[in-house]
Amino acid sequence: MTSAAKDSWKSKIKPHPVKRAPLGFEALYAELEADRIRSGLIPKAMEDKWFIFFKDGWLYFHRSWTGHCIYAVRFDESASGLLAVDSWVNRDSDQYKVTDVSYDRKMVCFLIDAFLLHKPAEFPKPTDQPEALPGVFQHSMVGRAYPETKHRPESKIGLLFRRLTRVFKKKKHGA
Repeated sequence: MTSAAKDSWKSKIKPHPVKRAPLGFEALYAELEADRIRSGLIPKAMEDKWFIFFKDGWLYFHRSWTGHCIYAVRFDESASGLLAVDSWVNRDSDQYKVTDVSYDRKMVCFLIDAFLLHKPAEFPKPTDQPEALPGVFQHSMVGRAYPETKHRPESKIGLLFRRLTRVFKKKKHGA
């Protein structure tokens, strides 16, 4: 299997956006999963909406048709595998319209699980998508059919838990 590299995709990928926001994506992937993540994803058909590659510790998620970089996650190597330590999301409204950061975290998790790790995954459907159009948003985002789950924004307790987890990770890693 060929690993994706920045120059693997025939269309030119665009520079990283100037307007971006912290994503707060947190995850630890085992070494076996880490190898698959580092391999990335090269689109094979028009329905493949993402080009994903790993470079210098960063995993970049580009839209395959436009070349825009939507997400980036930085990983630290550890004895256990890959630990997500930094991340951002594109906030240039000309390139990406979603503005819900908790939805974006779920989307990154979905993209990694479904496309890089080939795990069963449920597509996170935004709360503002009409019920009358099931699958339409999903097709525009990922081009394939997955079970959908309605996204619920994080609660205040969930946000507090996420912040506390970050503090403890920083202390553990000496930051």
